[in-house]
Amino acid sequence: MGTMKQQLILVNIVTTAAAVLLAIVLMFSAEVTTWKEALVRDIAIKADIIGNQCTAALTFDAPQDAVEILGALRADGQIDYAAVYAKDGTMFAAYRGQGRSARVPEIPPPLGHVFEADHLELTRQVLLHDDQIGTITIRIGLEHLRAVLFKYVTVSVAVLVIALLAASVLLIRLQRTITTPVTDLARLMERVSRDKDYSHRAGRSGPDELVSLAGSFNEMLSAIQSRDRDLERSLTELQTAYGKLKDLDRLKSDFISTVSHELRTPITSIKAFVDILGLKKNLTDERRKRILATISAESDRLARLISDLLDLSRIESGVMQWRDQDTDINAVVREAIAGILPLAQNRRIVIEDRSPEGLPAVVVDRDRLMQVIMNLLSNAIKFTPAEGTIIVESGRQAFPAGVSVSVRDTGRGIPVSELNRIFEKFHRAGDAATGAMEGTGLGLAICRQIVEHYGGRIWASSSEGRGSVFTFFIPFAHPPEDPGAAATPV
Repeated sequence: MGTMKQQLILVNIVTTAAAVLLAIVLMFSAEVTTWKEALVRDIAIKADIIGNQCTAALTFDAPQDAVEILGALRADGQIDYAAVYAKDGTMFAAYRGQGRSARVPEIPPPLGHVFEADHLELTRQVLLHDDQIGTITIRIGLEHLRAVLFKYVTVSVAVLVIALLAASVLLIRLQRTITTPVTDLARLMERVSRDKDYSHRAGRSGPDELVSLAGSFNEMLSAIQSRDRDLERSLTELQTAYGKLKDLDRLKSDFISTVSHELRTPITSIKAFVDILGLKKNLTDERRKRILATISAESDRLARLISDLLDLSRIESGVMQWRDQDTDINAVVREAIAGILPLAQNRRIVIEDRSPEGLPAVVVDRDRLMQVIMNLLSNAIKFTPAEGTIIVESGRQAFPAGVSVSVRDTGRGIPVSELNRIFEKFHRAGDAATGAMEGTGLGLAICRQIVEHYGGRIWASSSEGRGSVFTFFIPFAHPPEDPGAAATPV
């Protein structure tokens, strides 16, 4: 049986080995579960994103579009196949990973996920406005997971062997000194395995071998903790991207609906009045003039809408022609006010120009700058009641050096929830009183694109019921040499 000391050393070695092995087994089991759950979440998010992108293809029976969307999965070399099925369960579109031999099922598998020895298969609904219009199935091989698990087992075995060797040598030479650190390490491993809290760290005390073991264990905990943070961050980014895709899809749908309506309305009016001119021979000259004036107004409205669409397309595609030159911003402000003044007077709205003289020139496309100011003035008039006031004020900024212009109105104001979205494409301002949506949601988006093209920025501030202030800033291309110039408040 050996001496008591030998038995105690043997018991300590066996106990230490058992504790380390148990902790590794528990951690391994927990990590397998965690990795599987993370893999299911990752594939589910991919399935939801692909499914949402395929809603239009399913709705309009365009399987080739769905095939192109599924082709995005080729970036993940572990995917065996992915398939989209129509609402009646028939195959709609499929993708097979390169070099993969798994057969794509002709009918959709049951909803949910199934782990097999060599793959994970997940099936999700494809929803459109909470209605199921199809299903999507993704099957992914588990080669990477098996490789990770093998590496984990290898590291765990190495840690166990190191622990046993260190325990044997150190317990023989200094039993009491090594027993406490080993016990503490075993307890820490059990606690980490039980609580899944990888922020714990082993203390570095005792012989060098045990300190090294504790360091290796700490490095492993740090690696696991870092991996969990990266995984959580990736999931958050995927969820954020998914949310943005949903918002963009909704905004585009609203935009298509709005543009269709905006195009249809003037076209219908023009056609109706043209028919009247052609069919009715006994129209008075006054009646004929009113009809022609209406046709002209509706034609102008149609032309403005098409112009906004073309401007936005040219700016975003980078084909807009910018005719930059030294521009007196006050002259542009005065010209814009003069051009829109008749409209303001018809609505009994006063426009005040409080811009100081002597502002330095900025290098911009004069027509585009006019477009920004006219758009802000037009919006101000639209949302300002009769007898209201609009104040236009320009000024020079020192830091950063440039010129700013503000348009202040006494309208109903903008809700706080809308302030951060009014410059987004396709977003339209709602009437707080009637709930009606106004405009096509392109004007302010175009203003932002123009201002940002010159390195500037545009923003808005408002109080509901007390009006709004829209301000944009254009930096100097080459700041004028005037170190004593102070910023003019806007």
